[in-house]
Amino acid sequence: MQASNRTSAGQYALLKKQSTDAYIQKLRFACEWLGIEQGRAAEYIRLLEEFARLKPLSSENILAYYESFDIVELFELWEKRVDEFPGLKDKIKAACKKGPILSDDENVSKSKNRPRNDAFGFILSGKFLAAGIHITSVDGIFPQGAGGKSKADISFEWKGRKFVVECKRVKSDELWRRRAREARKQISRRQRRGIIAIDCSALYRPAGTVLETSLPSHAMARVSKWMQMNIEPKIQESLSPRILGFILFSRLRAMTATEIVDSNDNFYRRCDCFSSILAVGNSNCSDTNVLQSIAQKLR
Repeated sequence: MQASNRTSAGQYALLKKQSTDAYIQKLRFACEWLGIEQGRAAEYIRLLEEFARLKPLSSENILAYYESFDIVELFELWEKRVDEFPGLKDKIKAACKKGPILSDDENVSKSKNRPRNDAFGFILSGKFLAAGIHITSVDGIFPQGAGGKSKADISFEWKGRKFVVECKRVKSDELWRRRAREARKQISRRQRRGIIAIDCSALYRPAGTVLETSLPSHAMARVSKWMQMNIEPKIQESLSPRILGFILFSRLRAMTATEIVDSNDNFYRRCDCFSSILAVGNSNCSDTNVLQSIAQKLR
């Protein structure tokens, strides 16, 4: 892996001007939809607007696009669906409003991590819905007109059977096994078979850095291979007959080299944000084919 923390404004561009304006507008729509006037989501708008005119840039200016991407994605995934789950919009609002500006500033021992932790579950459940998977509850909230109780992060039905998903974000290798064991115990308490979903984004890159790449698809392939080689071997101890397997998720911060050069013949680097998903099935669970089918729909 090659990572970079370059902050020279003359050597990369956030996005093309039109795309930058369009992205900021999406972020504005997200804040308006959620009723957010203050907090980190609103702060990203200011930081992105400063990008083209402020020199030197702060790390917050440079990373605002990456940090705000989840908020825009939540808006796109849930804007037309959230009314089906009464009360969920308020939870999404809290996940987008609270927490430090930069995810690298999260303290793993404090509750300030919770907004982004919750956001991961909301993003994954939104992806499930967008893929046509029948969601029966999200963070304890049931669809309009449906009743019941559930403490699972996500509950879903597949071919008439009910399953759960427990979502975890890990900030360090030391926490990986602990979070996986927590998820396994939670699934066991639900008395259903389930999937453990882990956001591994922070494990792939050092804090404050981004990945340099010439082609996003190559970078995604590299991350999938990295998860397969470095995360998958750690999984086995967290598996039990109730666990269908793991969904390993990684959101990438990348700078993609472009063909555009400046007056000094330096290549510009465009800021990109993309994700990779790897499904790892449990050979000791007869329902592992459910996980593989879901993973195919999520891609």
